[in-house]
Amino acid sequence: MKMQIKTLKTFCDVVELHSFSEAAKVNHLTQSAVSQQISHIENEYGVRMIERAQRNLTLTPAGEVFYRACKEILAKLEEAKSEINELANVIAGTIKLESIYTIGLHDLPIYVQRFMSKYSEVKVHLTYRHSAEIYQDILGNMAHLGVVAEPQKNRQLDIHPCWKQQMVVITGPQHKLASEQVVPISALDREPFVAFERNIPTRKLLDKIFRQNKVQPDIIMTLDNIETIKRVVENGSGISIVPENSVREEKQTGKLHTLSIEGIPLEREIAIISKKGRILSNAEKKFIALLRGELQDA
Repeated sequence: MKMQIKTLKTFCDVVELHSFSEAAKVNHLTQSAVSQQISHIENEYGVRMIERAQRNLTLTPAGEVFYRACKEILAKLEEAKSEINELANVIAGTIKLESIYTIGLHDLPIYVQRFMSKYSEVKVHLTYRHSAEIYQDILGNMAHLGVVAEPQKNRQLDIHPCWKQQMVVITGPQHKLASEQVVPISALDREPFVAFERNIPTRKLLDKIFRQNKVQPDIIMTLDNIETIKRVVENGSGISIVPENSVREEKQTGKLHTLSIEGIPLEREIAIISKKGRILSNAEKKFIALLRGELQDA
């Protein structure tokens, strides 16, 4: 079999990006070249691997088997590369990093900038994903590291705690609580509330706090996007609780008011997750150390 490793990667990119053209871009190839590589694989095995519908690409059963094998091969090669770099004490390569939107948009850019200025041989490929998708991608070897809030315990994952993120109650400028800086948590009872969706870890944390304090806000809407939550609160439909750093601009411009809860710390744990048993590269170890505040020279 005369099949190059690059061809296996191209195949995986086509599957994961659901696009020949997007796979061509990330591999610096023409779309025609990508099509030829996929055809070469199919000719090699004498079966169709990918069904090419007009607007959708799906794997055939044979394609599923081949895709899983490709991912295992590429993961093993990545591990070997990490071990070799470890022996040579080389800090290089690519970090496939995924982050929930709030951390990726408001916290990570400064960390990534500091890291890459220190380790110029490392490329950080950052993708914003929903929490559940990050866990799935880490376990499926589609990402190296994931930045999440309120990390969920899993025997297949290593959790690297990083910092506690402050959260605040937000209201519209005309809301009755907009003149307050601190309120008892009872002030939120029966108050129209815009919440995260139930499967989001931050929602589970807030629900726990409400239960412990026998408070039940009136949940009028559930959303999975902080930007949308902020817009709804701005319009006066209700209040919410979000990370403090995600509303700094709105607070400065007067679009939103923020306040804290008396005697109750509103904070969530931010952590990096990685697949248990996977050998971390030197670059990944350094990046984790940076986010944990253990890398003083970056």
